[in-house]
Amino acid sequence: MNRKPKTVSFRRLARRPSRRLGRLLSAGRPARPLMARAFGHPQGVGLLGPGTDSLLRTLLVDALADRARPRATEVILTRAELERLFPEDIDQFPAEHYDSELHVTATLEDAIERLEDRAASWNTHEAATRPPILWLAAPGEDADVVHDTLCSLDGADIIAIFRGAWPYGPTHLVDADGPRQVPNQLELLSASEAIGKLTASP
Repeated sequence: MNRKPKTVSFRRLARRPSRRLGRLLSAGRPARPLMARAFGHPQGVGLLGPGTDSLLRTLLVDALADRARPRATEVILTRAELERLFPEDIDQFPAEHYDSELHVTATLEDAIERLEDRAASWNTHEAATRPPILWLAAPGEDADVVHDTLCSLDGADIIAIFRGAWPYGPTHLVDADGPRQVPNQLELLSASEAIGKLTASP
C-alpha cells in the first residue's frame, strides 16, 4: 500500500532546551575528530559504489549528532539529496533538532549561494571559532561550476563530498559494507538507523 509522504518543515524557530543541556553534559567527554575529514580534500572528493548512500548518511549523522566537539559542524545539502538519503523516512527526519546546523536548499545553485554568502561574512580573525562546513552534493554536469566555487573559497574550512565520480579530486569506491580506502573501521548506517541516532541526540 502506497503512503503519501508527509510534508517536512525545515524551519523551526525554537531550539529544544535539552540540546543545550546535552552540550553541557558532553563537555567533559573527549571530542572525536569529524569523520568526514578522513575523506576531505581541498578540491573535494567523489563517492562511487553501492555503499555511497550509507556512507553519506553516516557522515551526515556524525557531523550533526556528536555534541562533544567544541564547534558544531554546519551541513549544507539540497532537499533532493536529503530525500535520496531518506526515501522512506523523510517524514521522520528530525530537522527541528538541527535548525542552526543543517541547511537544506532547494537547488544546487542555492547551496552555492549559501556558501558564498557565508564566506562573505567571515572575518579572517574569526578562523579559530568558525564552524567547519560539510557540503554534500551531487554535482553531475555542474562539476565545473562546483569546482570553481571551491577554488573561489580556498582557505575556508569546507569539506566537500560529492555523489559520483569527481574529476577534480580523488574518488572513493564504497562497497556495501564500507569504503575500500579510509577509514578501515566504519559503521555504515541505514536510513532508519540514521534517523534513530539523530532523534536520540540531545
